[in-house]
Amino acid sequence: MGKIIVPDASEFPRQAEVVIIGGGILGTATAFYASRAGLEAVVLEMRDGLGTLTTAASEECFRAQFSEPENVAMMKASIEVFENFSEAIGIPGYDINLHQQGYLFYTDDPEGPQTLRARVELQQSIGLDDVEFLSGDEVRQRFPWASPQVTAATYRARDGWLSTHELTHGFAKGSEALFLLRTKATGIELDSQGVKGVETNRGSISTRTVVIAAGPFSGQVARLAGLELPLTILRRQKVIVGQDAAIPQDAPMTICVPSGAYWRPEVGGAAMGWATPEEPGEPLEKVPTDWAFPALVMEEMSRLAPFWEEVMGRLTRDSVFLSAGQYTCTPDSKPILGPSPDVEGLFFNLGYSGHGIMGAPEGSRYVVAMITGQMADQDNPFSWQRFARGEVVISGEKMVL
Repeated sequence: MGKIIVPDASEFPRQAEVVIIGGGILGTATAFYASRAGLEAVVLEMRDGLGTLTTAASEECFRAQFSEPENVAMMKASIEVFENFSEAIGIPGYDINLHQQGYLFYTDDPEGPQTLRARVELQQSIGLDDVEFLSGDEVRQRFPWASPQVTAATYRARDGWLSTHELTHGFAKGSEALFLLRTKATGIELDSQGVKGVETNRGSISTRTVVIAAGPFSGQVARLAGLELPLTILRRQKVIVGQDAAIPQDAPMTICVPSGAYWRPEVGGAAMGWATPEEPGEPLEKVPTDWAFPALVMEEMSRLAPFWEEVMGRLTRDSVFLSAGQYTCTPDSKPILGPSPDVEGLFFNLGYSGHGIMGAPEGSRYVVAMITGQMADQDNPFSWQRFARGEVVISGEKMVL
């Protein structure tokens, strides 16, 4: 079982086979797969606990409804891990509060049936054979709360949400790694062979392999090795609404395709958000919120789910909870995984552009497979080298979470 400590001088390790910088879901998943590969792994987390920054601020959702084969393959494999998580980590009965109530992308666009049918046909052609196209009438038959304005939707029943706290700590408990809290990486030591070690606020750790998995702080960490990464940091706000009988608790994760506003059930109430335009910012531990945001989201959601008007009429300030985190985005909204071409021994597990929870198991497995030589970077669709090779494709498709 992994050991989670705030180390004193006697407990601080002086060497490790792999040092992972970042103790969110990506860092802990990397540590888990590194342990399973027989590697001695140390995770550095600057905060008081694992998964307390971006991981904790996430919407906790997962989906396989993507339109690129590499994303579909990654998410399908990750969802299989979620579905069999206790077996995967070797802890019988371990519960991540899995809710597979589906993802519903719906629209009121008159051209919606044509557009979404084509999307489903594409997804089915690249391996997502259980995604469905629904007409407006079929949407209302399954989900009676949907507006008469809805013209079409896509739906996949195995998509859903889970507890990121339990997921993160499950990976940690299922590993043999050492997790060092309140331990911040302050330098990456290099020599003629590449990575030599990591400097921290508590001392130095000798290692030839470092994985950067520091969420929005990944760009800052990469600069410790003299590298600039093409990352954009964007604020994303999250609203939790308390219990209300009008909110259907059997609903799927529901997204309005034209705008991107979304909601899902949450303990008698709902969780919701909207990827509204934001100016890029710097990585923050405390991300500011805007109290105009909840009303903006609910008003938009009420267009295609009219029960939200009823909920809004009963809301009080003490039943609305607002928080914010940050997306770490790349130019093509796909993660950067695998080795740095410039620094031997430096690896990336970052830049998931809002999809880090859902991609963490398979993405982290990819990274460890490349560390151990079981996977070649040229076979890695998320390689840093895609930027140098000019293989970056910017998708115009608007999909969220």
